[in-house]
Amino acid sequence: MTENFDSFIISALVPPERGPDRLFVARVQARIALEHRLHDERRAMLGRFMEQLAGLMAVAAGVWWIGRMTPVANWFAESPGLGLGLLIAVFAFLIGIFSLRRDGDSAFASI
Repeated sequence: MTENFDSFIISALVPPERGPDRLFVARVQARIALEHRLHDERRAMLGRFMEQLAGLMAVAAGVWWIGRMTPVANWFAESPGLGLGLLIAVFAFLIGIFSLRRDGDSAFASI
């Protein structure tokens, strides 16, 4: 009796025989390829970010060093509005320079 019951349970629970699911395999392989591509893009983006951050920090250090000079510090003390305007203009210029793409196309070309 237990053999009959075991064979009945096994036959009821075993999935039917079928071929491999090629669509599923193709979707999984496409997902893996996409994950590899996204990983490479994230890595490149982080590298570009670090490069731009280093450039901004170098320029900020230069502006700080120039701002500490006595004539420039006196000028900033006399007219802080003009000094702030100058700093904002320099910052906007740097953002424009850093937003240029490597192939020479501007990020603002569509504007």
